[in-house]
Amino acid sequence: MARHVTVYSAPSCTLCRHVLEDLDLLAAEQPLDVRTVDVTRDPALAERYLLLTPVVEIAGGPTLQPPISIGQLRSALAAVQDLT
Repeated sequence: MARHVTVYSAPSCTLCRHVLEDLDLLAAEQPLDVRTVDVTRDPALAERYLLLTPVVEIAGGPTLQPPISIGQLRSALAAVQDLT
């Protein structure tokens, strides 16, 4: 079963692109359902996340804020797998 991952991002966010690339790499190792949310399209989300992007929410697991490494993503996903 795929792990659901939500990435709150902004179009001009370089860190967001790197996190999405890392998630693509991790998707080759395990099933991931990655959803990207552009916070600039919703005033409430922009207020909450714009200065924090990227924010990664892993369903049933932690929420990660920058800086986010591929190692942190891998560990967070593994922790969720260990819980199930």
